Amino acid sequence: MSETIVIDIETENTGYDVMGDNKRILSVQTYDGNESRIYYDGSDKNDLSSAKRFLEEQIGVGTKFVGFNVRNFDVKFIREFMDVDIPNSQIVDIGELQKTNDIKQKMGKNWPRLVELCDFLEIECSHKNLMDDQSIAFKNLPHVIELAKEGAEKWGKEKGWSHNYSYNRALNSISLGMAIMKSFEDFVQTGGNTDSLFYKYAIGDVISEYLLYQKVK
Repeated sequence: MSETIVIDIETENTGYDVMGDNKRILSVQTYDGNESRIYYDGSDKNDLSSAKRFLEEQIGVGTKFVGFNVRNFDVKFIREFMDVDIPNSQIVDIGELQKTNDIKQKMGKNWPRLVELCDFLEIECSHKNLMDDQSIAFKNLPHVIELAKEGAEKWGKEKGWSHNYSYNRALNSISLGMAIMKSFEDFVQTGGNTDSLFYKYAIGDVISEYLLYQKVK
């Protein structure tokens, strides 16, 4: 195993709060430039208990864990849901690197999404579009609309955001979460099919983050 691996997780979150509505980890995926791995809830061979053992082994040998927003999201929920504490000294957050900050300034964005950074640097990230396309089907569901309105009202009061911005942000988060959840259920039912949307989305993230890291490290 490489001394550095890219790590990413997918969570069950069909709410509007990206941080507050996570219910569990669906999958943990890694990539070291040569080998990709995916561990997922419901797997017969590569379940989340296996992921826990793998992560603890890598922590033990001093592996650096790399990712985009990995410190505030992936590491946080790995600690919360898997009881695995990755030391700060072994975390490399791509978003915190100086070259990334320089790129953010050129882009004129303080908090660009992964796909925006990849597009700016001409890194393949088309797997994101696949899931975005699937999310469209959920946006007109009555309960999704009502939940998005709830999120818009809350953010308007708490953050002072406009209703339209808040509503669209909430709607996008909810529908994307539902698309991820549906694709995950299909993935599990097929026994972890590598041609499935969920697999392409999950593994696509760690590969794109690896390529991004090569440009900014």
